[in-house]
Amino acid sequence: MQAKYIKALSIKRIYAERIVSGVKNIELRKRPIGMELGDLILLYETAPDSIIKGGFIADKTVSLPVAKMWVQYNSVMGVEKEFYDSYFDNCEVAYGTLVYQSFCFSGLSLAQIHKLCPGFVPPQATINWRKNWHIQSEWVEALNRGRYELMQEGLLSEQLNLLAYQ
Repeated sequence: MQAKYIKALSIKRIYAERIVSGVKNIELRKRPIGMELGDLILLYETAPDSIIKGGFIADKTVSLPVAKMWVQYNSVMGVEKEFYDSYFDNCEVAYGTLVYQSFCFSGLSLAQIHKLCPGFVPPQATINWRKNWHIQSEWVEALNRGRYELMQEGLLSEQLNLLAYQ
């Protein structure tokens, strides 16, 4: 079932916009938050926006010492060095999930999500999408297309890819 490969990620609007526009091609975090290769990551824009209107297919996740992560990936981070240093202050390791493909979706407000997804609580970091929650057809299309392309590139095995279609 598709829900197995869908997660919602809490993110500020500016960073969601940067991901969707292609300026930000890695999502950085202080700890691993369970984004797996081929997952569809729905970008839940935090308050005051409280909306899902974009997402991305996750590529690999890397973990590197904070200084090395900056050197290797700063050109695709979509953040300034001052912000990066402040965010990772007192951290030894930075985690980053690369963006394989990004998407813009029809907006789904928190009020709409609550109607369609019983028990939905905005994520602190990420949450797995539940089987009984509404899944928009454009999400399914993005998920299946992204997983298919990852499979064609040899990055995702065919066996794993077929699970998305069940």
